[in-house]
Amino acid sequence: MGLAREPGRPVLRRAGAAYWVSGLLAVTAAANGLLTFLVPGVLHGTAVMNGSARGTGLAVVLLGVPVLAVSMALARAGSPRAVLCWLGAVGFVLYNSVLFVFATPFNQLFLLDVAMLALAAWSAGVLLWQTDVAALGRSFTDAPVRGVAVYVWVIVTLNALAWLSRIVPALAGSGQAAFLRGTGLPTHPVYVQDLALWLPLIAVATAWLWRRRAWGYVLIGATLVMLILESAGIAVDQWYGHAADPASQVASAALTPAFALLALIGLVPAYYLFRSLPDGTLGRSGAGLVRVAEHRTWPAWILAGMLLLIGAAGVFGGVSLMRDGFGMPLGWLHQTPFTSWALPGAALLIGVAVPQFTALGLIVSGQRWALAGGYLAGLGLVLWIAVQMLVLQRYFIMQPAIAAAGATEILFAWLWQRDVRAVPPVSRPNASSSTAPAPGRGEAGT
Repeated sequence: MGLAREPGRPVLRRAGAAYWVSGLLAVTAAANGLLTFLVPGVLHGTAVMNGSARGTGLAVVLLGVPVLAVSMALARAGSPRAVLCWLGAVGFVLYNSVLFVFATPFNQLFLLDVAMLALAAWSAGVLLWQTDVAALGRSFTDAPVRGVAVYVWVIVTLNALAWLSRIVPALAGSGQAAFLRGTGLPTHPVYVQDLALWLPLIAVATAWLWRRRAWGYVLIGATLVMLILESAGIAVDQWYGHAADPASQVASAALTPAFALLALIGLVPAYYLFRSLPDGTLGRSGAGLVRVAEHRTWPAWILAGMLLLIGAAGVFGGVSLMRDGFGMPLGWLHQTPFTSWALPGAALLIGVAVPQFTALGLIVSGQRWALAGGYLAGLGLVLWIAVQMLVLQRYFIMQPAIAAAGATEILFAWLWQRDVRAVPPVSRPNASSSTAPAPGRGEAGT
């Protein structure tokens, strides 16, 4: 039996401060992640830890920041799902801020690391303070709480056992703990924050979810988003750590597919929990999406133009890759699973061109999912660059330009959504009143 919600009641109360703090967090995290990833020599740790930190910076820029920004935009429209994604993205950035501060030796980015940590912590606090947790909890209807709770408890238990299996034997030994060798660290910040904060908090929140308490719905909804992002982030940082020092036992490329699979598995409980939230936005019906499709303001047409150009470029690039590798040497594929450029070309067509043209078709035809298509096409373009950089391990000027194009698509989708929200809805006759019979001779008119 689900919880009943009060229709029309927003879940964010006076959320201006939350938007300001999280907006600053998005800018700071993007800058910190980019500088960590791109600036050579800024990190002073061991090779494997430097590689892992660069991978973490890339994950923050291409996963955490886009999810945070898009969630904030959708939450402004009243989406309850977006509020949970917003909180989960903040948790992801907060978790990795601790690693930037305590798992990398002092460097020129230290103050930026501290600012990122502070803004993430304050973002979480302000967002929870300005969220009507009771109203959001009541929005869940027929949620599969028992199945989701069991899944989260299994993750928490396995995580705790994995860390304790390394810590407990080290307590009986002398000298440096085995899990610290090659890291250059005096202690392990992952173990510290997991065992002291995250795992106990998630375990308690899961118990609240089991009892169908509002705080359980909110915290576990955000936790599922955070776990998906963190699993994908670990896949990236393990890949970069191993690439930086293949002989080190600290990072392993074999963990990349394992954590990528875990991120995909995490989508299942998140889907079933989020599906129990109402469609559209709180206090608004699904017609809000139709209004966006019907009112194609100037950002919509600029977005459509970008989708056309980038989609055409994707077709040209994909075909060129499949034909002759676009002039790129086969040596670039040496450390990848590919032996020719044919499959990457097909992936470019499927992963970039198809989503761009699909979103374009939705906008031109005025379909209700046009806005979502614009957001997803932009996010997909950013993720395409993330995958490209992860697999090829090569960087050139077009990569940030293409990622910026994806971010611009997301921006114009948000501007379109904002413009439509400012347009008053068209009054439509009430169907029930239009079909009601006129007062008869025996009925009193008023």
